[in-house]
Amino acid sequence: MNAVVNTKIVLEDSLIWDGVVTYENSRIVSVGKTSEIPIPPDAKVIDAKGLYTAPGLIDIHNHGGPDEKFADDPAGCISHVLSHGVTTVLPTLYCDMTIPRLIECTRILKAAKTQKFGGVIGGLYMEGPYMGGFGSNQNGIENTGGINSAEYSGLVGEAAGFAKIWAIDPAREGIEGFMRDVLSADPRAIFAMGHSHATAQECRRLRRFPLRVQTHHSDSGKAKGRAQGTVGAGCDEYTLYDPEVFAEIISDENGVHVDPDMLRMVLRTKGVEKTILISDSMPDKNHYKNNEADGIMFGPDLNYDYEGHLAGSRLTLERACRNMMAHTGCGIVSAVRMASLNPARLLGIDSDYGSIEAGKIANLIIADDMMNVKKVIFEGETYA
Repeated sequence: MNAVVNTKIVLEDSLIWDGVVTYENSRIVSVGKTSEIPIPPDAKVIDAKGLYTAPGLIDIHNHGGPDEKFADDPAGCISHVLSHGVTTVLPTLYCDMTIPRLIECTRILKAAKTQKFGGVIGGLYMEGPYMGGFGSNQNGIENTGGINSAEYSGLVGEAAGFAKIWAIDPAREGIEGFMRDVLSADPRAIFAMGHSHATAQECRRLRRFPLRVQTHHSDSGKAKGRAQGTVGAGCDEYTLYDPEVFAEIISDENGVHVDPDMLRMVLRTKGVEKTILISDSMPDKNHYKNNEADGIMFGPDLNYDYEGHLAGSRLTLERACRNMMAHTGCGIVSAVRMASLNPARLLGIDSDYGSIEAGKIANLIIADDMMNVKKVIFEGETYA
């Protein structure tokens, strides 16, 4: 038996100020006030020293660590995310890869899942192959032509059951056939509205598919206006009013990806329950700089492509929580929920992950009130 004591426990929608969490054999045994939870005399005790104990974070959209993408250095990326409190991650493969390369990376990451601590990999986020032909790394985007089943069938077969989320452009001709084939191979697959200039009407016609999340809301889904001076309704607007759709948010320090006032609007519109914080972390090994001449603002936790334009971030998920609290005034309970329970519910794994409850997997972090992670417990084993 193990016990975390002298701690403030972050629950789904509340706090236990003077709390205890016990766990054994990778599962949480009990959660409650110190006065209510007996601790066996032979228990291994972790004194949290008054800090918060929160569920392990779940990053559904992460391309890699500081220097390499996940498929190029799985062990290094696993170590990086775990050290920052992420106990479930979906390595993200971008649409600048050819389909043969997407298949190769899928195989690499399947193998990585069997390595020590590889269980942190919860599957893949396929940010492609069929999103809109815009976004970061413009000159390297692949698969911009027609959608051909003979072309994608090998990828769909290889990734079935492992790729949890497929980002698509609702406006792409032939996208419905691709979605049907993905669901035929894996009925549990989830679709995201990826980089797209689709209209809200084009999004709505795909409601019969599990279109349940938008890829980094406010940063990928602007529709064209119908006339001079108008603003169209696109993926962003559709996400705000469809109650079934989660909004992914990149909350960086300077509010560049999503302006703080927009963050407040998303929370007011979607609610804490339908907002998911992501890192969209990208390697920074080439040290590209931003292009201020084009109005690209600088941020210490942002990433840029070779043209100097935004290309994901250098965020870690606990820092995204901290930034969300700073920009919106939400508390630690809400910020943690957006980075744990909400993604777990989207993925359908909330019976085991995403919150601190008896019977769930013992993925825990101990952190201060600024979400600086001090200790990580992964499947009942102290990682750091």
